[in-house]
Amino acid sequence: MKIINYLKAYLFFLIPFLMLLLIITIFYYFDIISNSLMKYFKIIIILLTSFISGYQIGKNSFNKGYLKGIIIGSIISVIFLLITLFTNSFKWYQIIYYLIIIITSTIGSMLGINKIKN
Repeated sequence: MKIINYLKAYLFFLIPFLMLLLIITIFYYFDIISNSLMKYFKIIIILLTSFISGYQIGKNSFNKGYLKGIIIGSIISVIFLLITLFTNSFKWYQIIYYLIIIITSTIGSMLGINKIKN
């Protein structure tokens, strides 16, 4: 049961992430947004979708929302880390980026668990 909740939360990350990234890429392709603006949009999209996935897993939890947010943020960060290791050269400042993803999903899960359930 726990694994299904994490998979759902990951899907709440992956589907909006891919859709928003596709939309932003199309805007970039047709020169609607600039390269410098594209960098900021990519960061905002990743943080927004990690917050949403953390919120989703927190909403489905009954206790320890922060821990579930850390777990889902760590899963997302490890996946991005593996992709980075296979495609680019790893830079140490990217660890701060991955920690921000973990913190964002943790905040989302803490807000999700505190949502009043009807």
